[in-house]
Amino acid sequence: MKYRKIILATILIAGFVLRLCTLIQLSSTTFFNPSLMDKHDQRTFHLWAQSILKHPVHVDGDAFYMAPLYAYFLALLYAVSGGSIFFAGLMQAIVDTIAIYLLYRIGRTIKDENTGIIAAGLYAFYQTIVLYSVTILSDGLITFLNIFFIFSLYRALEKKNRLSWILCGIVFGLAALAKPTILAFIPFIIVGLLLWPEKILIDHQKKTKKSFQITMAILFAGLACTLIILPASLRNLAVSGKFVLICTNGPVNWQIGNSSDSTGLFYYPSGHLLHPASIDFWKLLIKKTLLFFNSYEWPQNLSIYIARELIPALKFAFVKFGLIVPLGVVGLFLAARKKKNFLFVSFTIVQIMWVIMFFITERYRFPAVACLTVFTGFLITQVIDEIRTKKIVLPFVKLAIAGLWGYIFGWTPGQLFNDMYWKIFAKLSKTNIVYNLQTNNNRLAEKIASDYKKLLPQDPDSHFFLACVYAQKGIMDKAEQELTRTLELNPEHELARKFLDEIRKNHLSH
Repeated sequence: MKYRKIILATILIAGFVLRLCTLIQLSSTTFFNPSLMDKHDQRTFHLWAQSILKHPVHVDGDAFYMAPLYAYFLALLYAVSGGSIFFAGLMQAIVDTIAIYLLYRIGRTIKDENTGIIAAGLYAFYQTIVLYSVTILSDGLITFLNIFFIFSLYRALEKKNRLSWILCGIVFGLAALAKPTILAFIPFIIVGLLLWPEKILIDHQKKTKKSFQITMAILFAGLACTLIILPASLRNLAVSGKFVLICTNGPVNWQIGNSSDSTGLFYYPSGHLLHPASIDFWKLLIKKTLLFFNSYEWPQNLSIYIARELIPALKFAFVKFGLIVPLGVVGLFLAARKKKNFLFVSFTIVQIMWVIMFFITERYRFPAVACLTVFTGFLITQVIDEIRTKKIVLPFVKLAIAGLWGYIFGWTPGQLFNDMYWKIFAKLSKTNIVYNLQTNNNRLAEKIASDYKKLLPQDPDSHFFLACVYAQKGIMDKAEQELTRTLELNPEHELARKFLDEIRKNHLSH
């Protein structure tokens, strides 16, 4: 028992240190300043949080377009820190570290201590989650609240008192304000409580029927949840004159993911909306299912494949989707055989299905990934137990199925898809370099320009913008070298030619 506590403590410390190092290294990259990330959600949340500090209720004078909780959470962090983006990232790192511990507790509830430790370890070192946990995006908070809810639900079933159910409702309400898709889990809660093997749900109701106990439990949780969501609904009604439960972007996201020309990924379509009864709708649904289980980390706002080239700490985050999903899916099917696990199994399936129903991105998969780490731990511990009891064939079959799954879904998209995100990186790099030169932050401008050149050495502009940095620092020989290289790559680069001519004229005059 003692050594398990040491292992858990080590995982928690390592997970936090990894996130802190990632944050520190992220702060010197082109992806850190959200105000410069035009058409990215980072900028949207950043500006939204700043608006909240000025007008907490009205903001833009309309119903919330996106779920509001993260923006208000970010505004609170800005208010405390004087608008520090780094402080916000640090607090998010702490929140995500708490999520590691909660997954350990869930794993322990689902099976045993070892399952929880494996789940915690896998989540702590999951590469994309480490990156997004310290980025100005809502996904870290969404994942945490989803994990916290399922933990509080099992906690309420264990404690059997009103306070636990009220806490469960509060967390559920907060999770809904962060991402309303969790509301789809409500019917499964009712079924799960009916299937719960124990008769007693609330201690003081021992002599009453189970149906009444379920009603009371849902009532306490439901009222608490309603009180959390109600302010957002009333605010939407007061500001817009329309009843909007939480936010209005649901139909837009549905259009993105279910139109005649939808790709299954995040691209704004121009075609007509598909009817759920049509063959094309179901063909697209199958395609999105295949994309969801694919091992590729489908980027949106950030690309892990670019970020890990800029952030060395991410190389220590060795866990990826291609490892978790095949093992986790097999573990899910094994865990589903027990009624006690119905709530967590169905919760995981809901987390998978809502993504598939809309469109696929790596960050939308995070709540499902968190759940699948527990089921991965479930499978691994079960395989180990079977081997210890000299059952060789059965664990081999389970691992073989997982391996086959990973092989089938292990393909990657073509170069065209990757090139798009490199173009975004180049554009953001240029914006950041210009901004930092204008604000006389030459050190950061040089760092970003050097990264740009290192990762895209064949892009003429990577050399041109580095030349601009060198020129502002007065290092004219290096500026001349970079301008010369720019023209070698693109002889038609007029700005580089004019700049180089000016440098040479000044050199001759001296």
